Amino acid sequence: MKANALPIICMCLLFSLALPAAQANDDPEHLIQSCKELVGIYAKRDEQHLLAGLVTSPSEALRAGYCRGVLDEYRRSSFCSQSDWHTQAARIADYPAFAEELPSVETLLKQSCAF
Repeated sequence: MKANALPIICMCLLFSLALPAAQANDDPEHLIQSCKELVGIYAKRDEQHLLAGLVTSPSEALRAGYCRGVLDEYRRSSFCSQSDWHTQAARIADYPAFAEELPSVETLLKQSCAF
């Protein structure tokens, strides 16, 4: 029985290697909107204390989590002179999401780290 399972395992491994690697969304508008959600959730939390979790929808929480994850990963792999991720998220959230020409996600992250 073990000899029959080996080809199946090999096929599964080969198939998994053929799948594209998961990558972050490279859409600056998505990052801006996500950071607006993150900043908004923390504003709600400060205003309503423990009720923030009750008034936050799952989609808002997912978008906020995306922003926080992007910020954490950027801070882990790049130098950021801004010590507070919340301030960094607020800087990105302040960018007009529907501007005619948005900078790249990388540029938004770099700008949010500058003093």
